[in-house]
Formats: sequence, structure tokens, C-alpha cells
Amino acid sequence: MRTTGESLSISVPQAAKLLNISKPTAYILARREDFPSFQVGNRILVSVAGLAEWVEAQAGTRNDG
Repeated sequence: MRTTGESLSISVPQAAKLLNISKPTAYILARREDFPSFQVGNRILVSVAGLAEWVEAQAGTRNDG
């Protein structure tokens, strides 16, 4: 694994800011099976790479229909 100084994961509130959604909505998404979140202790983190892929998949789904 390469380390580039960039975080591999972010908090749910940080993901909310990136997605331009509310924190409560981000926590709802974090509980979905298809959302790239995981728990470490009491914290819920979101995979940065997984989030980018998830957004692309959501955009692709919307554009296909």
C-alpha cells in the first residue's frame, strides 16, 4: 500500500461536507450496506476511495434510468 500523505478514510461529518448533505443524512447512508463505511471502535469512518466509487455508481445508476 502506498502512503501519499492523504487520508484513506474520513469521518461521517467530513463525508457529509464532501457530498453537500446534512450530517443526519450522512449517518443514514453510513448504515447502508452499499455505502463504503466501516466501524473502528466507536467511530464510523468512510473510505475515501470507496466514496468516490460509490458516487460514480450512484451517478451511473441515475443516468441509466
